[in-house]
Amino acid sequence: MNKIFKQLGADSAYLLSSFPIAVPAFVITVTGFAAGIGTAVVWVGVPILAATLFAMRGLAAAGRSQLGAVLRQPIEGPHYKRAPEGASPLRRYLTPLTDGQSWLNLLWGVVNFPLAVAGFCVALSLWAATVASLGYPLYAWAIRRATGGGDGLEYATRWLGWGDSYLALSALSVLGGLVLAMLLPLVLRGFALTQAALGKGLLASLSESDSPHRPIRTASLDAEVTRVQERLSAA
Repeated sequence: MNKIFKQLGADSAYLLSSFPIAVPAFVITVTGFAAGIGTAVVWVGVPILAATLFAMRGLAAAGRSQLGAVLRQPIEGPHYKRAPEGASPLRRYLTPLTDGQSWLNLLWGVVNFPLAVAGFCVALSLWAATVASLGYPLYAWAIRRATGGGDGLEYATRWLGWGDSYLALSALSVLGGLVLAMLLPLVLRGFALTQAALGKGLLASLSESDSPHRPIRTASLDAEVTRVQERLSAA
């Protein structure tokens, strides 16, 4: 039982805290990518894209740090491509454009957003409904006194043949809260696992253990970065 509560806390914390990370990640990804691609023809967009990829590294690291508690396994850091020794500052700045993990971070910023929104809404709503149902006997009397009438729950208790007494209303509400409490770990676990599995696939697929500890060189991409560097220097 303690393990269930502990995992429920981890899943709830993940779903609720991933939303504040997903929002700026989505905004930076969409804005930076659109601005970079839109102005790439005049070469202004190239450094914008590089800046976007650099900015996403921090948000990707924040999202990656949440995965371990949900997946119950350590998540290794990614392997980012490094510029050759002695490279110019401009070359170092443009290196993320040829780095696969940097582009996976950008993809994560887009596809993670709808999952984060859905998970946040479900977690918040389900927790609120569960707590409100279980605590109904403690506060419903104040609502009934303030409104001078019922809250609609009496229609259900009358249909069940329980009458419309405060005890009957409280019993039905608490019963519903217990059902929600039983569903809470299962539903949140499903949402958390789905989002975390996507995050692991995009944010930790190119880890240090899978890559050599040296810059990964791709001839065609490196040549393109060199041409961009020369054109930016000449501009």
